[in-house]
Amino acid sequence: MRLPWPAVVGGSLVVALGAAGLIRGAMPQSAASGPAPSPGSVVVTGAYVRAPVPPTQSAAAYFVVYNTTAHDDRLQRVVTGAGATAVLHTEVNGQMTATGSGVVIPAHGSLVLSTGNGHVMIEHLFGPLTAGQDVNIELDFQIAGPINVTAPVIAVGAPAPTGGSVPNPADSSTSAPSGAHS
Repeated sequence: MRLPWPAVVGGSLVVALGAAGLIRGAMPQSAASGPAPSPGSVVVTGAYVRAPVPPTQSAAAYFVVYNTTAHDDRLQRVVTGAGATAVLHTEVNGQMTATGSGVVIPAHGSLVLSTGNGHVMIEHLFGPLTAGQDVNIELDFQIAGPINVTAPVIAVGAPAPTGGSVPNPADSSTSAPSGAHS
């Protein structure tokens, strides 16, 4: 049986595109090193996870969210495959508090999660997290939708990596809305 040449060419094209997709999908991607954001977007930079101290079964993730849009947006939920739960904690009235309803990132503003200023607590880890590994984190926003971030795991005591900054021409006084949630 002889196959018609259009079927052979079409089949070869499908195989080649499928292989390219598998290769691209297997490559780690980081929001911190990606292309420059388009105007009017929500951007996450500087993400990292601090390795837990054994026998702790929790790890903290840190990052900066820039809202370059003209509308407030709410970070509603955080999901990761590294642990059973991921809980957003921010500082409210001097206390670190779990924010069940999420946190609002104001228009042309930012949310900075850093040591002493908020974090995502990844609890009930599914396995050990060691320096050099990557953790995939999905941030679900009310308007912007899901944003996937790859955060490197850094050792306890290691300096936090410096994340890229996103210039905000609409407001040069970008600040962290500590405790800004509803």
